Amino acid sequence: MYRIRRTKQANIDLYRIYTYILFDLANPIAADNFISRILKSISNLEYFPYMGKKISNSNVRYIYFKNYLIIYSVKNQNVEIQRIFHKRQNFKNVI
Repeated sequence: MYRIRRTKQANIDLYRIYTYILFDLANPIAADNFISRILKSISNLEYFPYMGKKISNSNVRYIYFKNYLIIYSVKNQNVEIQRIFHKRQNFKNVI
């Protein structure tokens, strides 16, 4: 089993998603449920770390959750969640 770690930026991304749903959409229940479900999706990487598609010739991979891309890398027995982007964001310039 692999260990899941999130970068500071990934935590900020999750927080922004949460606050958007909570305040902009005014739906606290949906905000809690969405974050729970995205974290459950990320936890699948503990057992299947290479299930995501590889980005170019890098060590970086991604999986989709709803309209979000979860960007991560695998090294040794660790999966590092680097960023979480909405699919409409231009994430390739950031990676």
